[in-house]
Amino acid sequence: MSCPRVALFILVLFAGPLWALKGQEPEPRGFRVAGYLPDYRASEFDVSAVRCLTDLIVFSGEPQENGELGVDRLTHVPWGTFREYRQKTGVRLILCIGGWERSTHFARICDSDELRSRFVKSIIAFIERQKLNGVDLDWEHPRDAREQEGYARLLADLRAAFDPKGWKLSVTMAGWQKLPMSAFASVHWVQIMAYDHPEKHATFEFAEADMTKLIELGVPPEKITLGLPFYGRGVLDRQRTQTYRQIHAEHPLDPGVNEVDGLYFNGPELIRRKTALAIERGLAGVMIWELGQDATGEDALMKVICDMK
Repeated sequence: MSCPRVALFILVLFAGPLWALKGQEPEPRGFRVAGYLPDYRASEFDVSAVRCLTDLIVFSGEPQENGELGVDRLTHVPWGTFREYRQKTGVRLILCIGGWERSTHFARICDSDELRSRFVKSIIAFIERQKLNGVDLDWEHPRDAREQEGYARLLADLRAAFDPKGWKLSVTMAGWQKLPMSAFASVHWVQIMAYDHPEKHATFEFAEADMTKLIELGVPPEKITLGLPFYGRGVLDRQRTQTYRQIHAEHPLDPGVNEVDGLYFNGPELIRRKTALAIERGLAGVMIWELGQDATGEDALMKVICDMK
């Protein structure tokens, strides 16, 4: 081995990988595993215990009436801890904007060139301040064609601003939701919420149908991220929910069981089948709502996903 090669070998061995020497994190490759973590759980959640995650999505900021990005709910998010986790693992750190009860002003912003421009600038400022890797938009839900077209314009504006900086953009949508093809073209990923359907809210058949619908619309499979629920919802009482952690603790169940006490959930075998579906169909990966709802250790649903990657 020549002297320059010896020197390089010693430098890498003792100083860490080359990306760390440059102060950069490695870009996640291959099958995507994106997990949401709500702001109300972020400060107490041990993110370092989660393995195989490629995208940590912090939920959520929200659009304000004046076009600014509202981040009051994010006050207690430990951004520094998350950046340290990214430095060690290479996970992308993403901010979700919107969600149920946090989407009120999307329509107003998307319908105005001035407000849309202000919103994009406000998002960019927050990303730069917290050194994030991108955003996920979750408008629940555009009501008509005009709002859908406005949403597409917002996504296009964000993608144009993000590309020079290397930031990522995703859109999260319900299986029944409609968006123009231009919206799908503007994003890196389409995250499909293959849950909260009627009755047994998150069956394998619902997941397959939601995925197939997007593909038939012309969305490339490699853009689609299949949503998996880490919670159960009432089959008859739709307002009744329980985390998988609670269900697992209260009801010792066979891995193939997905319904108990009037709740439908996704047990280990169903999570395995859905993850296998995403892999076999060449999807971008899977998305989880949400990380804090999982059981722990060997009983975690996340372990099932990680073991399949």
